[in-house]
Amino acid sequence: MSNNPTSTPADAPAYIDQLLSRALKAGASDAHFEPVAKGMEVRLRIDGLLQTVEKLPEDLGRSAVLRLMVMGQLLTYRLDIPQEGRIRLPAITPGSSHDLDLRLAIMPVAHGLRAVIRLPAPNAPLHQNGGSTAAEGATSGLAPLGLPAQSRDALERFARADAGMLLVTGPAGSGKTTTIYALLEHIATTSPGLSIISLEDPIERLVTGITQIEVAPHGQMTYERAIKSILRQDPQVLMLGEIRDAATASLAIQAALSGHRLIATFHAGDPATAIQRLLEMGLEPYQITSSLFGVLAQRLVRRLAPAASAKTPALSTDMPKYKGRVPIAEFGEMSDAVRAAVLARADASALRNIFNRTPGHMTLRQIAETYVTSHITDKIEILRVLGE
Repeated sequence: MSNNPTSTPADAPAYIDQLLSRALKAGASDAHFEPVAKGMEVRLRIDGLLQTVEKLPEDLGRSAVLRLMVMGQLLTYRLDIPQEGRIRLPAITPGSSHDLDLRLAIMPVAHGLRAVIRLPAPNAPLHQNGGSTAAEGATSGLAPLGLPAQSRDALERFARADAGMLLVTGPAGSGKTTTIYALLEHIATTSPGLSIISLEDPIERLVTGITQIEVAPHGQMTYERAIKSILRQDPQVLMLGEIRDAATASLAIQAALSGHRLIATFHAGDPATAIQRLLEMGLEPYQITSSLFGVLAQRLVRRLAPAASAKTPALSTDMPKYKGRVPIAEFGEMSDAVRAAVLARADASALRNIFNRTPGHMTLRQIAETYVTSHITDKIEILRVLGE
């Protein structure tokens, strides 16, 4: 992509159309407009990392952000407050029949207005594993996610269950939303006739067969209020965008205990830490052991490009090439030993040791090591994502 601002169209509408088209073709998840001294840097997040694609002249950069605000129906005369909106556009990519639903966030900063566009999530899971951890000949609708076999099998069992809570953990950009949407679609496809409702902040993309509700944690439609109301509308499967506080966690547990399947994201590094956080939120151990189906901890690592995978560089001075990302995941099963430890209020370290002794259990790092051995990724990328 060119860094020469003279290569961009002179008018903002044409530039925005071109930029969105380029971003989609590149597989970007976000586009950033960052005002700097005497200009605007445009960056795309591709495979999880931001890349500067060009620097615009100050007038074009300012006009481009104002154009986005008009498209998002924001207040162009209020340049002193944060604003959020949505942009709906006809399909840009050839052969696609789906309109684009983009999220726009505007923030005043030192040199002007900063804009971030969240590009739409894919209409189908795009992460492909291709490694030895995926079962041969798998036909499940969850298989295209590329999750390790243990994690995929656990999600399939949850899809067949009639109650319980599944937590999906990981940092921002770790693929949690893609995994949850794929699971919901799998449940809707394999169990037609179920009432499936999601509460999201915001709705990432529309999913056929699911009733989706957008909540506003700081407005009237909070997670807590929405859950209480939704449980009176006979849902069988309920998805919460995130469990953020003790009140929401308590309601989620009660929903799972009363015969609902509940899926939620949660901030925790691994299954043991997730359970400890539930205890710290004031939930009773018996509530956790009676309702929690399991915890899926997930990360995304960049995949080695075909030419690089033949060399599989470790910690060398060569810069490896990557193309696309693949998930690594650890599933924490609620075994009898784990339940006993929870009832005894064991800490995260003790829970982690029990998970690690469970036959067939593999940690995120162990999964990552198999990906390095299988030439799917390399040690440099694993260190970047998981640390030392």
